[in-house]
Amino acid sequence: MTSTYEVFALRYATLPWTHSKAYHCYGVYGEEDSSCDLDYYFWLVRNGDRTVLVDCGFDDERGGARNRLQQTSPLELLSRMGTRAEDVDHVVLSHMHYDHIGNIDLFPNATFSIARAELEYWTGPYSDRPTIAWPVESEEIRMVQQLAGEERLELVENSHELFPGLVLTKVPGHTPGQLVAEVNTDGGRLVLASDAVHFYDEMNLDRPFSTFHDLAAMYRSYEMFRDLDARADTLVVPGHDPDVTRKFEVVADQCIDLTKPVDLDDRTRSERELAGAAHRLAQRPRHC
Repeated sequence: MTSTYEVFALRYATLPWTHSKAYHCYGVYGEEDSSCDLDYYFWLVRNGDRTVLVDCGFDDERGGARNRLQQTSPLELLSRMGTRAEDVDHVVLSHMHYDHIGNIDLFPNATFSIARAELEYWTGPYSDRPTIAWPVESEEIRMVQQLAGEERLELVENSHELFPGLVLTKVPGHTPGQLVAEVNTDGGRLVLASDAVHFYDEMNLDRPFSTFHDLAAMYRSYEMFRDLDARADTLVVPGHDPDVTRKFEVVADQCIDLTKPVDLDDRTRSERELAGAAHRLAQRPRHC
């Protein structure tokens, strides 16, 4: 049984954004606000034995109600890689935000995984509070519960080898049960961070994303990702960064082969740049 995989990032949308929207308390860094893009991906992980998705993107109709529109449908992206919806054996739901679980109904033959802590949180007593509930869709929560009722949903506790060479690990911070997928490839290990790391700068500059469940836990997770990314055989791939399309080979329109790095010389910031960012932070008042 094969324990290495091909891994592709499939980009289905891009949203114009700003750094002040992207990062928590951006004003403390002493930098002028500027524009940036927020890319939306899901990930295809496959070998001769199985086809797995990590996340599946937002639904076009429910996303449209949030002014988020698919620029390429997930099924079209899969077809560019020679994969049909019926071919998907398993879908990893990294967490329950709308842009990661919106299309679970497209994969009739798939089983699914999600962290137990994630499902319990979003079906718990406080999940309907508006300040908590805004990143999720009640219909999609119901759809995940339906998967459980059909015995198509596997609940992950902490760390779990889903298949040989594909390990899921619960990483706190962004949500209570955010899952990260570690995938063995012929060239080493890829860590698909999904929203545990949206942008490279979260990890490299220790800058928390604007949406989180536990800020201190998110900082601890960034430390872990930096340690992983420093290893010669491991690459951490963030979940929304446009730089992914520049750091890896594009093999079809909006389809990026994560096993084929192109330019990794600048994947981490220099010590001088990190020190400069820390100095600017130290000179700023401690308020947002």
